[in-house]
Amino acid sequence: MGTDSEKWRRMALRREHGNRTPSKPKRPSVPAAAYLVAHACFSCRKSFKVHPCTDLVVVCPQCGTEIYYMGRSFRTPAMGNAEQWHKVQSLYAHGFRFFSYRSYPDAPRLPARLKEVASFGSANPSHPLRVAPPNQAPHPTVTPGLMRRRDHG
Repeated sequence: MGTDSEKWRRMALRREHGNRTPSKPKRPSVPAAAYLVAHACFSCRKSFKVHPCTDLVVVCPQCGTEIYYMGRSFRTPAMGNAEQWHKVQSLYAHGFRFFSYRSYPDAPRLPARLKEVASFGSANPSHPLRVAPPNQAPHPTVTPGLMRRRDHG
């Protein structure tokens, strides 16, 4: 049996003669669309990571209602914390989504309490995390299956 240094010497000879090319560690390439993004079910008070897709309505696997795109930095409140779930739903209704603040270091932080959401929304109409127009309270609709085509019309 050869030693590790002998094996290294033989591999060096193979590389010199072109019989063995140095191998690089293979990292899987992940396209941007392969990232999973948090979606929330306001009925069940649960969050699910789902592939972002604009032409599909994603529904909750537990109750069948639509789940809503929250953003990659969304932290799910505890299921029993009704105030925080109402705050998240209110922020969603005001058009806010949950993304990283790294690109916006001077932007005001989202409110911590439900009672602060209304005044925060009116005081920050051009907040960088406000990416959708205000829509007062999303109303889930019951749909069978896990996904269905979004109606465009």
